[in-house]
Amino acid sequence: MASALGGGARLRHHGDGSREEETITGLFSEDVILPCPFPPGNDEVIYWKKENENVHSYYEQKDQLEDQHPNYRNRTHLFHENIHRGNASLKLCNVALSDEGRYHCYVGTEETRTEMYVTLHVQDQLSKAEGSRTAISCGYSNNTFKAEGITVVWKLNKNAAFSELASFNGTFHTYQPRVQINQEDFSLSISDLSIDDSGDYLCNISTPHYTKLTVTTLQVEHASNTSRTVVVTVIVIITIVLVVTAGYYLYKKSGRDLEEQYP
Repeated sequence: MASALGGGARLRHHGDGSREEETITGLFSEDVILPCPFPPGNDEVIYWKKENENVHSYYEQKDQLEDQHPNYRNRTHLFHENIHRGNASLKLCNVALSDEGRYHCYVGTEETRTEMYVTLHVQDQLSKAEGSRTAISCGYSNNTFKAEGITVVWKLNKNAAFSELASFNGTFHTYQPRVQINQEDFSLSISDLSIDDSGDYLCNISTPHYTKLTVTTLQVEHASNTSRTVVVTVIVIITIVLVVTAGYYLYKKSGRDLEEQYP
């Protein structure tokens, strides 16, 4: 299953260094990447922390994990081949609900220093039964985004093939049957779900100053065997009741016939 990434509103500060804020949404038990770009430089020093917990450290051109918090042991990875290109992003594996929170990335080089804060939200996989209906959140809030100048695009990623489902750019558009986009919070509604609707649903909200990407994995399942068993059991019980009732009726009727024949 594809790992889920979500981008949030970014804010840069210029001067001695740069600072960014970003929000990421990850799927429970999947992998997620916490971004941390920086201007390429020499002698990189990288620290990832969550509050007072040491998540991952890198300096002297190698990982330094002696003081790593036990919660992250064997679960964190840097992209070593891309560090010299200015990429200090952290891959966090097998995401747990306890991983939610605000992460701090610090990168120092001979030339610059960069700080970035990444807030990680963790959500469970969305599971629905075949034939049902679902609404998938886009993560829109009036407190974060103003409706003026906003663009929203919904896409489905299925086996690395992307298809556009709906969009808003002053007016609403839908490009697939059974799909509707909510005009207030831009959530996506899908009716009469089929197995083919399973996949990663990407909602991209953008304005001239902000961007946010939310990814939700939808798993559509066949009707459960338990439901089929219940239906079959009910049918069998009804059949037995009808047979017993009919037998009792015939028995009583034959008794009356005998009484009339032999008074």
